[in-house]
Amino acid sequence: MYETYYGLNKKPFQITTDPTFLWMGTKHRDALATLKYSVMDNKGCLLLAGDVGTGKTTLINRLIKDVKDKVYTAKISDPRLTKYDFYRLVSRFFKLPIEVRTKEDFLDPFKRFLKDARLEKKPVLLLIDEAQRIKQNLLEEIRYLSNLEADGEKLLNIFFVGQQEIVDILQAPQNRALMRRVTTTYTIQPLTREEIGFYIGHRLKVGGVEYEIFSASAIDEVFDFSNGFPRQINIICDLAMLFASQMDRRTINSEVIRQCRKRISFSAPTSQKAVDIPRATPPAPPEPMGETTQPVRSVFRRVAATVGIALLLGCLGLYVAPPQWKTIAHQWLQHLFRLLGQ
Repeated sequence: MYETYYGLNKKPFQITTDPTFLWMGTKHRDALATLKYSVMDNKGCLLLAGDVGTGKTTLINRLIKDVKDKVYTAKISDPRLTKYDFYRLVSRFFKLPIEVRTKEDFLDPFKRFLKDARLEKKPVLLLIDEAQRIKQNLLEEIRYLSNLEADGEKLLNIFFVGQQEIVDILQAPQNRALMRRVTTTYTIQPLTREEIGFYIGHRLKVGGVEYEIFSASAIDEVFDFSNGFPRQINIICDLAMLFASQMDRRTINSEVIRQCRKRISFSAPTSQKAVDIPRATPPAPPEPMGETTQPVRSVFRRVAATVGIALLLGCLGLYVAPPQWKTIAHQWLQHLFRLLGQ
């Protein structure tokens, strides 16, 4: 919507994992170099970890693009699979002409494929993205595959890519044997404030614009909002460009970013603080009556009791009184009721 206004060829802050927009800062250059070295040198198992939104998937997509003609690659985007579904998916990626019904249906052709690839001097890479979702029974199958080797050389490289939880999963006692096969561990850290400025400038340049759209104060606000996580940077920058174009602003300042923050209902991942959950409390007792009201009620009760006793005694007395007394009492009671009725 704002591409024409800013003269862009492509929206620069999409949250999709487009390797074209990958900004190669120091962290990502080191990570990519580590990944390439590990696969080309057949290092076996590698662990790439990072918080949500740090660019792990974008990075491995760039890796796949860079080694496309040099490595046989299979990428499992969601490892929540059964054992046989996993085998079928791997077979499809490596174009194995088999139908998998049993483990043996997969293993024999797969071993032949790995040995043929070794004769071609072409590494084989199995990438498991979102690895923190993997099931324990599937980890056992992957551990077996990690053992496949010939003449002391690994036939299959396995890269686990996931959030920090994958580190805890692999370090669990039941996965100790697999963790021992992990030769390299790399953790991607969030971007610094300075890196965010280069990151935004790079994505704008790839999108077709080279002038500075975001002011220094705007970048400060972006850093404060995102804490250096690229996904959150993309979300708020995309909204800011839309918002600014609607206000006919060529430059985005801190005020625009603050306005956008109000329209986003979440914040970037930060350390969670303990929150006290209010407990249910019984209703408060009714407030005591004022000092002047309580005596009035007490007097009223005493008067009512006295009148009641008097009436009871009067009724008993009239029952045994002479007729003329009954007539006088009857007249007195009628007069009393008329007074109360008023």
